[in-house]
Amino acid sequence: MNINFNDLSTQWDIIKEEISPKLEELFKKSDFIGGKAIEEFEDNFSKYCNTKYAVGVSNGTDALKISLAALNIETTCGIIIPANTFIATALAVTYLSNIKYEMILIDCDQYYQIDVDILESYLIKNRKKWKSCVIIPVHLYGHPADMKRILEIAGKYNCLILEDASQAHGSIVLNKKVGGLGDIAAFSLYPGKNLGAAGDAGIITTNNEELFNKAKALRNYGSFKKYYYEYRGWNNRLDTIQAIILNTKLKYLDKWNNMRIEVANRYNDLLKDNVNIIIPKTAPYIDKQIYHIYAVRVKNRDRFQKYLSEHNIPTIIHYPIPIQKTKPFKHLDHFDNKNTIKFANELVSLPIYPFLNYTEIEYVTETINNYF
Repeated sequence: MNINFNDLSTQWDIIKEEISPKLEELFKKSDFIGGKAIEEFEDNFSKYCNTKYAVGVSNGTDALKISLAALNIETTCGIIIPANTFIATALAVTYLSNIKYEMILIDCDQYYQIDVDILESYLIKNRKKWKSCVIIPVHLYGHPADMKRILEIAGKYNCLILEDASQAHGSIVLNKKVGGLGDIAAFSLYPGKNLGAAGDAGIITTNNEELFNKAKALRNYGSFKKYYYEYRGWNNRLDTIQAIILNTKLKYLDKWNNMRIEVANRYNDLLKDNVNIIIPKTAPYIDKQIYHIYAVRVKNRDRFQKYLSEHNIPTIIHYPIPIQKTKPFKHLDHFDNKNTIKFANELVSLPIYPFLNYTEIEYVTETINNYF
């Protein structure tokens, strides 16, 4: 049996009849930049997230960059991110050219999210060093961070919150979908995401009108009106074609997320008795975890992956090199992030997507159990 790690072609099969006339109309109108479909998708996505506003942008990294730039950050600023995240979270911070900032990496907890106890301990000792502070919780793997504690900490220590929700479209915590809990939020809409475009795309959500207007300007050269510039912005607009595709897929997002949860539950049931593999845990504060990634931990990972590959089961490592061990961020290697560094050598992601059927799941889990 051959197993796919993801299956985007089935998504296309589901939406193509509905979307084909819309794409044909787009090519007739040729409003490829700034088309009506962009605002329609923004409105629908903000409603989905229960936020007042949404701003479509070119990709998830740019969503983070623009969100940071939209915030009223004073120099100097402490910017706190999880040590266990994709490098885009850290890279977005480096694009801030108009302020002095200090980037801080905080270790992860057993759920692979930012450890809120370490976060608060760090702020107790260091908050007075900066005029501003931004906390960037990342809802990693589709599992929300502990936003109740993070909101309390942010209020106590006068911090802004930028949610990195790039892997968590539709996750729920505190009875709210992620993206509307902090001051502003950034989503990637990369093809492999739970809500994915047919290319690069991203979106920003907020309930703050000032941040919304500034983000809209920043994505378009810093301009509210053509040739009139208020900020040093970027060319980071969302394409009309991607908005059409995303707006159509959005209708299926909850259904596809629920199918992912069913896949994860089947994995859990079939792997829970295997003491040699650590399956994902769900924190008690979670209302809905949407399993963008199903990451397990094993010893001797290379051998484990090789065995699965020999049985036509693809795997991916998210992420093999912690941020502080990469060349661009080696100056951050003084942070004592024991869990992040340990887990980076053990984590491996199994195939997960809405259309993975029971026979395929059973094959994957039987192969894993036979390996051990």
